[in-house]
Amino acid sequence: MSKAAELLNTPGALLTRSHLRELGLERRAVDAVFRALPMVILPGYKRPLVRVEAYQRLLEEHTYTGNRVVRPYRPA
Repeated sequence: MSKAAELLNTPGALLTRSHLRELGLERRAVDAVFRALPMVILPGYKRPLVRVEAYQRLLEEHTYTGNRVVRPYRPA
């Protein structure tokens, strides 16, 4: 199991852009995730992070299972 996949099962974990790439997202998708979610910016550390729970919630909210006809519009 990859490090990023392990983090998805770790409550309170933080994900980097590299973790999201490891999970299979291309650069534009990673950018979209960081635009959609609150970022954690640590003092003295330049790279933004997102919380695992927020990422999983984003995926759940935007996973279409066929019971919706129109994708919900969410302004960026």
